Amino acid sequence: MNLLKDPFISTTLGKVSLKDILTSDEDYQLQYFFDETQLAMLQMLSSLATVVLKPTILELKGYIAKGLTAEQYDLALSKIESKWFEDDCFMRSKASNKAKVADGPITKLVSGIECGGSPNALGLFSDSENVTIACSDCTHVLNYNLHMNIKGECFGPTGATGIRGGGAITTLVSGSNLKETLLFNVVAIDFYQKNTALSDSADSKFMWDLPLDGDLYQAQNIGLERGLFALAYHIDFVIEDQIAECHICGHESNKITKTFKRVKYSGAYGSTKKGRDNGAGWWLHPYTPRNEKEDGTYAVCARDQNWQSWQELTAYIIGKETDKTAVKPALIINQFQNALSNGKANVLVGGNIADQGSITGRVYDLYSMPSSLSKNNARITQVIDSGLDQKEKLSIALNKMFGVGYDKNFVSGIKNQAMQRFTTNAQQIVQQILLDVDRKEAAELRKDAVSSLSNEAKAIFKSVQRKYQHDLPLFKALVKGEFILYKADN
Repeated sequence: MNLLKDPFISTTLGKVSLKDILTSDEDYQLQYFFDETQLAMLQMLSSLATVVLKPTILELKGYIAKGLTAEQYDLALSKIESKWFEDDCFMRSKASNKAKVADGPITKLVSGIECGGSPNALGLFSDSENVTIACSDCTHVLNYNLHMNIKGECFGPTGATGIRGGGAITTLVSGSNLKETLLFNVVAIDFYQKNTALSDSADSKFMWDLPLDGDLYQAQNIGLERGLFALAYHIDFVIEDQIAECHICGHESNKITKTFKRVKYSGAYGSTKKGRDNGAGWWLHPYTPRNEKEDGTYAVCARDQNWQSWQELTAYIIGKETDKTAVKPALIINQFQNALSNGKANVLVGGNIADQGSITGRVYDLYSMPSSLSKNNARITQVIDSGLDQKEKLSIALNKMFGVGYDKNFVSGIKNQAMQRFTTNAQQIVQQILLDVDRKEAAELRKDAVSSLSNEAKAIFKSVQRKYQHDLPLFKALVKGEFILYKADN
């Protein structure tokens, strides 16, 4: 099986090929059990399409507007060495015969970041024995997912960190169908070269053709195609000839795997402390928003299990700067805004909320965007700012409870529970309001946001008041906080 030629992608219409999706008008939809797999598949397929098409911005605009013919795909495919995408070769570099091999169940690849034996650490909110079998077709996305998410500590002494760092947030442009989504996330060669500082000698060979060596992996020496599928491990799967249902895609297969083997690479990317401290540099991954700090560049990650993506949406689209840090949007978002910006699209924000090696939550949120994103981003920012303002007002109002003299942990528990309810409920409110982002002006959207989010904050505050109405000191403190919350919004 070849990933550029043969059907291995699970859809609602069965297994199809990359060529089928890109050259057909059929409404294919990915079909995998887990959001993590769906998210990884979108990135992997867009990266594969980038390798095949290698378009300029002008060519990519043409593919998006007019579509791609089977003949165009075949012509592009004939210009590359497709042997590197055979199923027993793709993203599988070979370790030395003397290397110490570690192994593990394929369960550990579902989220691509976890370790240990607790339910959280397995990345699932169900019994781990429910995911023990993967078909041979799904090994590729599981392998890709591991390398794009893994933090070395998750595998202890046998662990290595990938090119993006551990547990990075992913932002993608989402189109009206799967084909458009993949094309929106294809990286235009000229746009990437314009926005990166690769050296003239940067290597584009895949790492399973020419593995990395040395103590540091210099970002400027890693070409686009090499970096899109960057490895941190020599990986292999134990394939068995057995008929069983795949726990990843649900298809029956006569070639399955339950176990993967790994040997870590010994060097360090710029995504690690060692890499940053020694000047390896950050490799500009197209689907990763980044945080630029005084001591180097980091992938943006979800903060904790109470975190919701709407709070950072502005930063993911246009960036955000403070005194000590600057959040930069993913390159693919910049490409869509500044070089493509034709047609309606949405932004997909996805990833895992991790605590060490444990998964405490998932992010998989879709936001509607205005047709001309670069010109009309105020429609988004004003909605998000309204939410953050209401969150701050609710926080200040609840802070009045701390003056009562009760145990701080007790009061913090009350406040944290209320704030968590607000950020969670605001997630749905913001997404709902942004559905009208093309039908309403910025001022009207802001008015809707202020009204809905203010009502939500007040409802949560009232529920706290009702709960503690018989606790006179707390109730009096909340009455004082009420003035702050009900202060008129400008």
